[in-house]
Amino acid sequence: LYKNSLSSTIPTQLGQLGQMSSGFYLGVNRLSSAVPTELGQLVRMGSGLWLQSNYLSSTIPTQLGKLIQMSTGFAFISSSLSMAIPTELGQLVQMRSYFGLQSNLLSSAIPTQLG
Repeated sequence: LYKNSLSSTIPTQLGQLGQMSSGFYLGVNRLSSAVPTELGQLVRMGSGLWLQSNYLSSTIPTQLGKLIQMSTGFAFISSSLSMAIPTELGQLVQMRSYFGLQSNLLSSAIPTQLG
């Protein structure tokens, strides 16, 4: 669903796709509101959580630290997210490539847990 001018909010029900292991591409749309905490239930997600270039608000949910199998493609670029980067993201120890949080309104230092 990448780059389709989708507008609305990210449905919380997406967290019920717990068996999905790759490819969650909602980037470059017009999605708004907060990132659902329920996305932290996608514990088998190994790659491809792309939410960049949307109109997301609020903070990065700490529950996304539960995506411990994720190894590539964590993108929240240019999404108007604010506050601090959650230390729980340091649990994404399998992450090998592309962890993008640039061009947001994030504050504070980068947590040492992100190594």
